[in-house]
Amino acid sequence: MTEAFKFMINEHHSHLSGLSIPVFSLRTKDSSGIGQFSDLKCLADFAHRTKMRVIQLLPINDTTTFMDWRDSYPYRAISVFALHPIYFNLHEFLNDLTTQERGALKKEEQRLNALKQIDYERVLALKWKYITLIYHAKKETIQAQSDYQEFIKKNENWLNAYACFCVLRDQNQSADFMQWSEHQIYSDLVYKTLLKNPMQKEQIELHFFVQYVLHVQLTDAVAYCHQLGIAIKGDIAIGIAHDSADAWTNPSLFHLDRQTGAPPDLFAINGQNWGFPTYNWTKMAENGYQWWKQRMVAMSQYFDAYRLDHILGFFRIWEIPKGSVRGLLGQFSKALALDAKEIEQRYGIPFRQWGIERFTQPFIKDWVLDQIFGRDYRDTIIQNYLTYVGHGNYVLKPEYETQKKVEAAHLDEWLTDGLFQLIENVIFLVDHENGHLYHPRINLQSTISYQEFGADYKAQLDRLYVDYFYGRNYDFWKNQAYEKLPIIKNSTAMLACGEDLGMVPENVPDVMYHLEILRLIIERMPNDDHFVNPLQYVPYLSVLTTSSHDTSNLRAWWEENRENTQRYYNDVMGWYGQAPNVATGEIIREIITRHLNTDAMLVILPLQDWLGMDEHLRASNPQEEQINVPTHPFHYWRYRLHIELEDLLQEEEYCDFLAELIGQSNRDQSLILD
Repeated sequence: MTEAFKFMINEHHSHLSGLSIPVFSLRTKDSSGIGQFSDLKCLADFAHRTKMRVIQLLPINDTTTFMDWRDSYPYRAISVFALHPIYFNLHEFLNDLTTQERGALKKEEQRLNALKQIDYERVLALKWKYITLIYHAKKETIQAQSDYQEFIKKNENWLNAYACFCVLRDQNQSADFMQWSEHQIYSDLVYKTLLKNPMQKEQIELHFFVQYVLHVQLTDAVAYCHQLGIAIKGDIAIGIAHDSADAWTNPSLFHLDRQTGAPPDLFAINGQNWGFPTYNWTKMAENGYQWWKQRMVAMSQYFDAYRLDHILGFFRIWEIPKGSVRGLLGQFSKALALDAKEIEQRYGIPFRQWGIERFTQPFIKDWVLDQIFGRDYRDTIIQNYLTYVGHGNYVLKPEYETQKKVEAAHLDEWLTDGLFQLIENVIFLVDHENGHLYHPRINLQSTISYQEFGADYKAQLDRLYVDYFYGRNYDFWKNQAYEKLPIIKNSTAMLACGEDLGMVPENVPDVMYHLEILRLIIERMPNDDHFVNPLQYVPYLSVLTTSSHDTSNLRAWWEENRENTQRYYNDVMGWYGQAPNVATGEIIREIITRHLNTDAMLVILPLQDWLGMDEHLRASNPQEEQINVPTHPFHYWRYRLHIELEDLLQEEEYCDFLAELIGQSNRDQSLILD
């Protein structure tokens, strides 16, 4: 294990710069169609050459659920401990392949490396084909090594279950362990039973072998980074896959009948549904959050710092019913819900008098259908999808009563969207744990149901809405965070950073400050009424960046909204005249320079934005450099650098320019090995 870097948190030390990029996006001359752990060495050479001190990655855990391109999503881990086999460097074992095998590998690599983007399915198939060959050639030698045996012993608490999960997933051609007739719940007996079958035992040992080699390759790459004074910042995803080894092993720690996501924002007006089960925090607390502690300790083998994905989830999580596709029917969990008496007496709403169903069930009348579908389609909708229940009201037929059921019907897009709107046309949501408590629906003022209320009742609903979302729960959520976050943070010496974007309660920054967890700040994504986040007020305990994997890069953002660009050009940059239609290298340099000259402890920018300063080195199409589109639940994560890292290192003039730019900002500082 390599020694970790220690980040000194004080205002007279540790003003550092760095770059962010997913491992899968790296491109080197040894690539097999995708980046791999060993490529971090070449990336560290570039960082060191340009006086950067931190490399930030996306999650690197195994995500093999569907066994197709959907598994390219790095935030849906099937194990928070296992590394992804796709990052296995085959070239370290070329001598263990036959001449014919090496030739075939080279030809396939040439085809995959010629692609602009990653072909996830072909790459993964290639990796497993040659991993299997390497395993059979090397297993006896490696299995006899004391380091290998120590690794297996040290990690048996998760490795045994993970290997069994992979074997049974492949055998059943499904990761849904509830469909595994004999093995729906993991126990040591499952592991012992599979070992008795020679073929299954061989497969288990294959997964042991792969995890060991990945561990060695990543540890070696991290050690190289440390030798150059480069720290590694990892990413700790907020969720796990529903069909995962973690849920299979510890189902009581998760609410498997619920989903997590995020409430609507400017980038996703219908909210986000990530599909992860939510955490059963009450159960986790019973043993002092051991699962989280073990997870953090495991990742501290590789990371010096980490980005805690969606830190708001430790205050409260956006919990969505199992039958939902979109995120609008979510509710905060945990939260102080309202009972009927409070709704009636404090806010003057005739909740029970009018019938609770009026507020909690989809509000469907003829005029509602006309507004969503148009009068010409009303009769068709009623006949095929609704049941009349009297007094001008309809309910959805059982086969269309949830969004998942509508989605499964494979209807036309306009019809699916309309039925989704009907299902979401409610004012209150029943609490997921107590059927006598209620939460106001997010953006309830935008529902058609809300339109039917008179001005007085609308005003009362508005008052309830503001109280609930902007004050009622703030102290409660703060206490929830103070219960969990110190335990998780103090389980390792890694520098803790939080992703606190989105609908942020006003006390979140204060909690993060007192716990010394760095905030994430993106200039163009203010948390208040400012046009942008004023960089002169960026706090020291923060990670400042220009873009994230969920946003466009600077060059693409510049072209998204002409009015905003012009305002930014004149009012923020202070440049006169008409803004250019395209962000020149000079514009990107000015933006990055302002970021570097702030008080933020870490300024970590996407490599795409660093390259954007050079009009000869940067990619021709900035839109192709966006890593993820968060509004797409199954986005294909396949972005890859357009230049090999070895060639980037040869760009002496550009590297000198970067080193000078960073040096002038006083961010050329060293880190301390702990």
